[in-house]
Amino acid sequence: MKKMAIAGALATAALLTGCGVVGGPTQQEEISYDVADKVTKLVLDSESGDIVVNESDRAGIRVVETRHWNNDKPNAQHKVNGDTLDVSYDCPDVFVNNCSVDYRVEVPKGLELTLETGSGDLTLRTLSGVVRAKSGSGNISASGLVGKQFRAETGSGDVELKYASTPDEIKVETGSGNASVWVPQGPYDVQTKTGSGETEVAVTDEPGASRKISLETGSGDVKVLLG
Repeated sequence: MKKMAIAGALATAALLTGCGVVGGPTQQEEISYDVADKVTKLVLDSESGDIVVNESDRAGIRVVETRHWNNDKPNAQHKVNGDTLDVSYDCPDVFVNNCSVDYRVEVPKGLELTLETGSGDLTLRTLSGVVRAKSGSGNISASGLVGKQFRAETGSGDVELKYASTPDEIKVETGSGNASVWVPQGPYDVQTKTGSGETEVAVTDEPGASRKISLETGSGDVKVLLG
């Protein structure tokens, strides 16, 4: 692990009381920081909370954390390991403390992303790198995609991927929820499977094609549409 170059770390606390359901987080604060280290991968692991990632022309990575808790603050960490920025948190005492962290992240072009939340939505915009996204319970929504590979998995929730350019490989799995992708005209080698739901394929499906699309859901619709 190497020391990070973190520029402009800001902490703005907005403590709130009596504003949640019983047992839910009643306080919050917002922390923002820039990571100037040259990394090629971001691994973000959230136990509970929403994740929003946008790509821009910036050189480094900017992270905004909104931390929620009722007794003790979340223990949030970020560190650089080689070419990877790892971002995560844990609750000090899971039995008596309710906490979560929402993340808003701005990344440079081409960054490889591994994103996971136990409970929460993932919203991704204009990404050009390889993406692996997973939510135990929550939706995964991505638009303006120009990357070549995307893998998405959710136990319960919908997955919607909208492409601005032709991908090489898409793989989506949902336990319960719809799986929908919008892509330019192919051809693609399309594989679909649903335990209970409708299937719609509006692109040229050519078995053995170099570009692959695989959509599978236990309960929900699967759609491959022209975008």
